[in-house]
Amino acid sequence: MKIRTFYVLLCFAAVSAFAFAAAQTARAEQGAPLVVVELYTSQGCSSCPAADAFLGELIEMRDDILGLEFHVDYWDNLGWKDRFSSVESTNRQRAYAKSLGLTYVYTPQMVINGTADAVGSDKMAVIAAVESAQKSYAVHLDITVIANGEGGVDIAIPGADTGGTPATVWLVNFDRHFITEVNAGENNGRKMNNNHVVRAHEAIGTWTGAALNITVGADQLTGAEASDGCAVIVQSGKYGAIIGAASLWLDGAS
Repeated sequence: MKIRTFYVLLCFAAVSAFAFAAAQTARAEQGAPLVVVELYTSQGCSSCPAADAFLGELIEMRDDILGLEFHVDYWDNLGWKDRFSSVESTNRQRAYAKSLGLTYVYTPQMVINGTADAVGSDKMAVIAAVESAQKSYAVHLDITVIANGEGGVDIAIPGADTGGTPATVWLVNFDRHFITEVNAGENNGRKMNNNHVVRAHEAIGTWTGAALNITVGADQLTGAEASDGCAVIVQSGKYGAIIGAASLWLDGAS
């Protein structure tokens, strides 16, 4: 009797998981706007691998999420220097702390659509914030990013009502995946898996509600190292609510 009950429950769980995955796929196909999930992490932080893995799961399972890993630099003097860390990522996280009313920064932290944050390994809190963000979009900006044949990209942002607040247009360069063997610090002896690792980000324009076209040259996409992909994020003010986002793989893969 117990074996049969376990078998029924196992089947129910499998069917539920399949239905959940199908629902996410269907929602993405219906044109749901992307929710941007920014993970602030470090290879020197022992609490971060679980959040790194969770971001990888979100990227793999949900087409309606744009996941990006920003590696901060304030762990770099504690035994292991993260090869992806940057002061720019730390400054972005600190700007979010101010806009979200937080008294400090921490890792691992996920910032969802610029309006909410959660511990990066707290799956329930992150998913709840993502669902809330999906429902709170006032407009759906159908941003397009296409390769222009000259090594750069052309960005088209449609017109919409901004409520009078200008928005910053961010260009984010990122790479698909890295595995790093850590041999010092809190994660000594571990292999770190990092996904959608941000290599650079910069403000490239201001959107005021009128249709806007921006051409980004090849030099802005490569920098010191060529990136696998780029993302365009339109964000109220500078570090406020994210109004729209789009991404494009630059390495020819999908």
